[in-house]
Amino acid sequence: MRIRFLAAATFCSLASSGLASGQASAAALDSIARRAIAQEHVVGASVLVARGNQVLLHKGYGYADLGLEAPTHDETVYHIVGPMMPFTGVAVLQLVERGKVSLADDISKYVPEFPMQGHHVTVRQLLDHTTGIVDYHYLGDAIDGTSRQPKALDEVMALYANRPWVNEPGTKWDWSISGFQLLVTIVERVSGQSFEDYVQQNILAPAKTKSTTYCDDFTLTRGLSHGYRRMGASYVPAHENDMAFNYDLRYCSTVGDLYEAWKAVRDGRLLKPATLTMMSTAEGPAIHMNAADSMAQYGLALTLNHEDNHRSRGQHGSLLGYAGSMYEFPDDRLIVIVLTNTESQNAYAIGRALARAVLGLAPLPTPRAQAAPRALANAALSPAEREQVQGTYIVKFDKLPPELHGSFTQYRRTYRVFDENGRLMIEPRGQGAERLLKQNDGTFAMRSAPGTRIAFLVENGRAARITIDGGGRPLAGDRVGAGDPQTFQRRDDRE
Repeated sequence: MRIRFLAAATFCSLASSGLASGQASAAALDSIARRAIAQEHVVGASVLVARGNQVLLHKGYGYADLGLEAPTHDETVYHIVGPMMPFTGVAVLQLVERGKVSLADDISKYVPEFPMQGHHVTVRQLLDHTTGIVDYHYLGDAIDGTSRQPKALDEVMALYANRPWVNEPGTKWDWSISGFQLLVTIVERVSGQSFEDYVQQNILAPAKTKSTTYCDDFTLTRGLSHGYRRMGASYVPAHENDMAFNYDLRYCSTVGDLYEAWKAVRDGRLLKPATLTMMSTAEGPAIHMNAADSMAQYGLALTLNHEDNHRSRGQHGSLLGYAGSMYEFPDDRLIVIVLTNTESQNAYAIGRALARAVLGLAPLPTPRAQAAPRALANAALSPAEREQVQGTYIVKFDKLPPELHGSFTQYRRTYRVFDENGRLMIEPRGQGAERLLKQNDGTFAMRSAPGTRIAFLVENGRAARITIDGGGRPLAGDRVGAGDPQTFQRRDDRE
């Protein structure tokens, strides 16, 4: 099916759109939203922009369901990835206000079974990502290979417990959603409630949200859009299960509900103003979370960001075929919330374009147009050639790019290459197998990722090593055995 994206409207200059004078009209913002959504190749999105108590834009774009061509609306429901994390922080800080938790407490007080390996970690360090605990989301097989398998809270912990620590606690900022899993455990044990019940009674009900629900395999979520990821020039459904991750990643909501919930935080209905100030203040290593941006900091479950000199606080993220971005500019009385059903950090990019327009800032450079997918060959392979490259391989980053988190040093992903009735196939653990196509230069490719080049190092008539290069971040690893199911499944992903 050919996707009928909304046409990218001609981008008005700030002066002609009226934004330079501070008159952010709905029509001007709508034009900017359409352009940014088209540039980011998003299937469907909902946007809310508010300044003071005035909502400037509240609208849906594209499709909530691509197969049915069902349109997206202003209050379409999405899985919330990113913007829900500050509310996990709110839940913990409410318990701090009530004297039930101290930020200085060692987490072993609440989660004594977690293997500390001689380290001491405080609740504050969980909130500001300075624990040094490895992020299970970046380990490879540990989660990528099980992303369709529901897990209980202790099973999520088992993904990263006993792994090497990335750094000493309190010495460096390094993003880790493993800390959020521990925070959820603390909330449940201190409150005596499930995380779902606590959030409903202490956050959602006081904020008077209407459509925010706990999403799991036992719930029908009405109005929920389908999640997608881009594959080549098209889109495919994302099949990860939110129940494979920690409990605070199992929420569905709308831009309107997130707006009401954050206003409840901002206006002092969920936290004391002094607590929100503390939440919005970075300390120690979190003051320098980004070596390339001296103004970027991290508070307590809250990214302290900026557009030029306009400071913001919020969170963005992407997972499960969805993306989300929620940022408040407190000095400018501006809130911008974007939710999409297409994986990648597109919601953040769209939100930035809208925020900069309202603030009267110059637009960001237009993203470089993606090159057309290369035409793939499908050269014939003899049985001997197929036999030569078959095997199970465990790959890691050949060289860790500096922009990646320290947890990626422990990334391991298992692939098998095998012959299926005369077809050479490749299969990552926990995902579907697809055909490997031999190219004219001797490398191999996949139709799902035509830009990725796969090469084998052959020694003594047998492939000993594989390299998978998707452009700039090559993975490489040795052959560890045959490509049969038994060898493929029994390997330890930590090797």
